[in-house]
Amino acid sequence: MDEAVVQTARVSEASVKRTGWPIPIVVFSLLWFELINQLKPEWWLNPQYNYGLIVPLLALYLFWKRWRVRPTPAPPAATAFPIPLILLCAALSLPIRFLAEANPDWRLLSWLFALVVVTISLLFLYIVGGRVWVRHFAFPVLFFLVAVPWPVRIEQVVIQDLMRIVTAINVTFLQLAAVPALQHGNVIEVGTGFIGIEEACSGVRSLQATLMVSLFLGELYYFTASRRLILIVIGALLAFVCNVVRTAILVWAGTTSGPKSIEAWHDPAGLTILMACLIGLWVASLIMQRRGNASPIARSIDNQRARIQLNWSFLGALAIWLLLVELGVQIWYRSHHTLIRSRWVVRWPESESHYKQVPVAPAAETLLRYNEGGGAAWEGPDGRQWMMYFFRWLPGRTAARFVKIHRPDICLPASGRTMERDNGLRMLAVNGVTLPVRSYRFDDRGVPLHVFYCYWDARSSYENIAAAESEDWSPRGRLRAALQGRREIGAQMLEIAVWGYQDDAEASEALARELSQVIGAG
Repeated sequence: MDEAVVQTARVSEASVKRTGWPIPIVVFSLLWFELINQLKPEWWLNPQYNYGLIVPLLALYLFWKRWRVRPTPAPPAATAFPIPLILLCAALSLPIRFLAEANPDWRLLSWLFALVVVTISLLFLYIVGGRVWVRHFAFPVLFFLVAVPWPVRIEQVVIQDLMRIVTAINVTFLQLAAVPALQHGNVIEVGTGFIGIEEACSGVRSLQATLMVSLFLGELYYFTASRRLILIVIGALLAFVCNVVRTAILVWAGTTSGPKSIEAWHDPAGLTILMACLIGLWVASLIMQRRGNASPIARSIDNQRARIQLNWSFLGALAIWLLLVELGVQIWYRSHHTLIRSRWVVRWPESESHYKQVPVAPAAETLLRYNEGGGAAWEGPDGRQWMMYFFRWLPGRTAARFVKIHRPDICLPASGRTMERDNGLRMLAVNGVTLPVRSYRFDDRGVPLHVFYCYWDARSSYENIAAAESEDWSPRGRLRAALQGRREIGAQMLEIAVWGYQDDAEASEALARELSQVIGAG
């Protein structure tokens, strides 16, 4: 009799193994697919986070490796809190997805959704296998978080600081080589001209990539916590040193052959140095592995007799809820979909004196990924020098988000200009079009520089200054955009700079004259 009961239990468990696991696999594939789908635009459009495209595969591989040596599941110590907490996280997915559809650039939502998905996954592991399973599978689940973009403010502080440090090191390098060089923010002045250290040369991309690789190698070789930390430090140092070497090569090329020669060396140097950095990190991990025993991961214990309890009704309800959330979000925005066509266009002032096209830097072009646009420079009737950049993003091109963190008040101080004041936002009526224009005054090495910046969101209303000030970038404005069902449906950016006007009012009058020549109704 006892033998028959044992045999029945084994048959039942074998049946669960054959038919049970596909159900939670489908449910959690759906959950993680939603998260990956939300992060995918940033991975595709932002070169800084291109490495995120391979993180899901690496995380899945690490999970599979641990699954092969999983310990025997144990009953959870407490059963009262996991399911309610899962339900709470599942409920939070609705407002997060609702807001994210209208604000794909809001990284706070990406972090919240990532934490929701990770929490649900870890709680499910706790219900199925107890604390022992949570400890065993925690790293592959948490590893995915390295692909979530950093908060913008933290990212910009790190980028700007790294660019200044790299610039200072290269100036020192040139001076030691008996080459006269001066630092102006992130720009180096040499005899052949000015050489800028761009964001792509800050090293933050290499730093993020080596952090991901360091964590992966530490798990791949089962290093102890102390050795993983050492590997992360080695990766950070390698990324910094390799990036300094890369920028030194570019700066030396620009010093000896002129700034234009940098373009020929930019990509080959970047690829070579990145490969050297990753190979160096891999070699360091191999050396660390040989010098000591790796930390073993617990082997499976009698997995054939482990009883895994799965609540099918709960999993089914979770899957239905996730589908309803996505369906409801899509229905809401489709029912409010209105396509606002561009109400203004730019006419390039080709008839102006000394007009010439200004090429967009390859790094900026790669970052912004605009559909239309370019730059131009000319000389005004009074001899003042003008420069203009215009970019347009069509509906569905969320790369327009990156222009929000590349405003004049952020980028120009980094290039050696000193911002003297922000003259605020005003509404300018030009040829029947009302534009929100923000004015800045800079000091460009002793010469006054006025910059006029206009970001026009196709879904926004610019009836007055209050509407333009909100710009849907504040939390309140972002919430309002979601409640009104307004997705990102395209954007335009216009930036005009003029040198030499001492009086701000005179510069503004000159701007109005130039705008009347270049702006037309769409």
